[in-house]
Amino acid sequence: MITTLILLFCGNVFGQNTTSTITGKVTDAQTNETLIGVTVSVKGTTKGVFTDASGNYTIAADASTTLVFTYIGYKRTEVPIANQAVINVKLQPSSEQLKDVVVTALGIKRERRALGYSVTEIKGSSLTEARETNFVNGLEGKVAGVNVSNVATGPGGSANVIIRGISDITGSNQPLYVIDGIPMQNSNYRQTDVGGGYGGADGGDGTININPDDIETISVLKGAAASALYGYRGSKGVILITTKSGKNAKGTGVEFNSNYVIESVIDNTDWQTTYGQGSAGLKPANASEAFELGLSSWGAPLDGSSVFQFDGVQRPYSYVPGNMKRFYKNGGAATNTVSFSKSLGDDGSLRFSASDLHNNSIIPNAGYQQQSFSLSTNYKLDKHLDLQLKAQYINAFTHNRPSVSDAAGSLNFAPMFLPRNVNITSLYPGYKADGSENQFLDDAYTTNPYFVAYKFINNTNRNRFIGSADAKYTFDNGLYLQFRVGEDYFGDINTIVTPNGTAYQPDGAMTLEHIKSTELNMDAIIGKSFKVTKDFNANVLIGANSRKAVVDQLDATGNTFETPYLYTVGNLASPTEYESNPVVVNKSLYGTLDLSYKNYLYLTVTGRNDWYSTLAPGKTNYFYPSLSGSFVFSELLHAEWMDLGKLRLGYANVGGEADSPYQTLLGYNNIGNLSGHAIGNISNGGTVPNSALEPSSAKEFEIGTELSFFKSRLHFDIAYYNKKESKEVIPAVTSKTSGYDAVLLNSGTIQNKGIEFLVSGVPVKTQHFSWTETLNITYNNNKVLSLSNGSSNYPLGYSRAGEDEGNGIAYMSQVVGKSAYQIFALDPARDASGKPIINPETGAPDPSLATYKDLGSGISPWTTGITTDFRYKHLNLSVLIDGKFGGKIFSGTNYYGYIYGLSKQTLPGRDLKYGTEQINPQDYYAAMSNNGSMFLYNDSFIKLRQIVLGYTFPATVFNNKIQGITLSAVARNVLTIMKHTPNIDPESNYSNGPQGIEQATVPYTRTFGLNLNVKF
Repeated sequence: MITTLILLFCGNVFGQNTTSTITGKVTDAQTNETLIGVTVSVKGTTKGVFTDASGNYTIAADASTTLVFTYIGYKRTEVPIANQAVINVKLQPSSEQLKDVVVTALGIKRERRALGYSVTEIKGSSLTEARETNFVNGLEGKVAGVNVSNVATGPGGSANVIIRGISDITGSNQPLYVIDGIPMQNSNYRQTDVGGGYGGADGGDGTININPDDIETISVLKGAAASALYGYRGSKGVILITTKSGKNAKGTGVEFNSNYVIESVIDNTDWQTTYGQGSAGLKPANASEAFELGLSSWGAPLDGSSVFQFDGVQRPYSYVPGNMKRFYKNGGAATNTVSFSKSLGDDGSLRFSASDLHNNSIIPNAGYQQQSFSLSTNYKLDKHLDLQLKAQYINAFTHNRPSVSDAAGSLNFAPMFLPRNVNITSLYPGYKADGSENQFLDDAYTTNPYFVAYKFINNTNRNRFIGSADAKYTFDNGLYLQFRVGEDYFGDINTIVTPNGTAYQPDGAMTLEHIKSTELNMDAIIGKSFKVTKDFNANVLIGANSRKAVVDQLDATGNTFETPYLYTVGNLASPTEYESNPVVVNKSLYGTLDLSYKNYLYLTVTGRNDWYSTLAPGKTNYFYPSLSGSFVFSELLHAEWMDLGKLRLGYANVGGEADSPYQTLLGYNNIGNLSGHAIGNISNGGTVPNSALEPSSAKEFEIGTELSFFKSRLHFDIAYYNKKESKEVIPAVTSKTSGYDAVLLNSGTIQNKGIEFLVSGVPVKTQHFSWTETLNITYNNNKVLSLSNGSSNYPLGYSRAGEDEGNGIAYMSQVVGKSAYQIFALDPARDASGKPIINPETGAPDPSLATYKDLGSGISPWTTGITTDFRYKHLNLSVLIDGKFGGKIFSGTNYYGYIYGLSKQTLPGRDLKYGTEQINPQDYYAAMSNNGSMFLYNDSFIKLRQIVLGYTFPATVFNNKIQGITLSAVARNVLTIMKHTPNIDPESNYSNGPQGIEQATVPYTRTFGLNLNVKF
């Protein structure tokens, strides 16, 4: 940053009689590369300039003064002028740059070479150009061992992250997020429903509130050895977020980042365009028939004749393309962030930012808005005491979250399956003059999509505060005491209204939720580094943590508004109240010992003991040890061509508490009142409390290597891991005579084995041009080893496709001996030769003989990402391609394509006249649709995920009055290069938990836009 804006306008006021002009060039001392934008200033003054695109500078200064050269990542260098006219300088990388320092557990910075486990660091800048509303989705394809997915639910939705495989059989597999040393809440209190098959609305999670413009780095701790200091909360991995401070500012700086993207729907449907609405090969004869036929596309060939539709209007019986894109509008997202930074030198720094995000969804009358403010201060009060204060405030509003499946009130079902001759705009505006739903078919549960968009209400107002204070006192002998306190609070108001006049709920319904959630963490740490001998060093840290998490939830819900169209809780005829106040308290002691010998042998030992409030007395505590080490053998080889050769090894045993409180004893809830008296009920539902529950256990072994060659031109990072989770809490079915449905037992075991491979290289590197390739590949072998009471499977949910068949024609289950999320579908009975047994009346396989068959897992064992970067002078092109391979998906969308006669696979036989002796094709294909295995697909894909083309204008273009401007053209979800799923996106799902079932999912989107970054 320019520290001399004022004097740049009056540069020669002082010392005009003694100044001379000095020129020179600044380069990297190790690589001899030109350094652009280096600050060259005159010591003791505010006069300064920047180096240009060639690394050159020109400055006027007194011959008796000193020039100061500063650049991020390099050591500060001072050179006396001493009457020199030309001063060329080679800057040395800073110690952190040389040591490749990364952020690890508890926010501790360590040399990468010393780590006995895998850590991946992502720069925040990589998330701000081609950005996602939820920054976590921007990690997709960039980190080995990390599987990122999201529910297509419009802006405001959650992100699903799985690190090193499914490790929780029945619960969440999300990692722990830690921001500036403070564990962050990432709960989704309104998760979509796979268990009931209805999908529902995704209520979003905690990460969506984090502004990526405030992120300095993200460190992904993938193994248990890396995250053991966080105890059970880190057993599924940890994502460390370090926010920006002003320490790198050049004096006082201002940065402005503006991003705008246009969002358009990706229509994956490829339905037949030959036949229109109707049945038995006939067109609807009148409006009543059209209304009754609804979504049926079993009509006559489209011939352009005038045909009645549901509203009594005659329209051409012709193919109407583009209903999906006609209903879903082009969306847009604008993000503007301004930040102010000031470096106080050795005394500290200050940074403040304000950001505004407006996302107009592709979904009509829906969107997401967020305003966030961030403050970061670091002060060195004296040579002993350092104080750090950080705070973030977020105000967010999500307008009309959509349902993500075919539940009543879904807005995507009709656009997805509308007959080919019906223009969706004929359904607009979706309501009649009296405000009631304008139905377009006789199924009350298939709602007019415009009525859903403009009359339904599903809103969330959120206020959130994340703050921390950190004080560190360092004695003269190096011993330090550190105290840290952090709080994450959010308050949500969720308003959900089914309006009056809805066909399936004529009198309306409403739910109002008030949720306040607070997590408070306090840490006390003491530590010291020791130089035991000349070659042997040690670092010791001991700490204590206190955590308290409190949720206050008050809901009111009911049906029937006494005064129509007045949507308040007070207007409900008989509202029911629900109140919940769970409290979780944990106490912890932890410590770590780091040993190093001669800069090539490193050993780290950690231990943590947690005491849980969610378990019964006598079962409340658990000790987690970890051991990791590295051997940097390149220090012994002294080979010029090898920069780093390292072997690493890690082992850890971490555990977990019960996934929610009050599972060991009977609990009670207030569910309303009668005659002014509170009414209570048992809160355990149908589950028997179990006072014998104990912590689960997760053991993980990891071995890996890191190799770097030819001055970092070629780099490898390879890891093998084997982790086993046991004693997981699983509901076991119990006798109905007990009055309960299930009892909780420590009986679940699941194992993950995998390989992570990362290679990066710079094939071409010249003074002005570089080409960098980065490839990551992950393979994870997942297996469920045990469930409850010797049971071989644990059902997770089902598809509503063919729901009359019990579980539908497909369901998902955990199965002993198989990978997680196994998908079962009805498969025809077969004769001795393997051919399906046919029902002679339908000509299709006999559904009464069909059985459920295990057809594979919804989780892809293989994931990969390839990033290509080209840089030429100030021009940069970055391309990301990612893929997943080997998973399965059951498509309810394709099932309904069969039922409604939309699928191209239903075309054979329909060109023959009805009434002949042949089997009715409509009946035949309806019967065929009972074969659920037909709709099970390989969900492997390759996608062109991201493109960024940017140009950086150097400071010299603006006479050094602006540090620089970067303008980038950006695109996300550009192209699906390969897929095997007809009519749907291979990443489709209607749950932010278990993956592998989809049905009428809201379509995914493609974004194109611009990003502007200006630094003053």
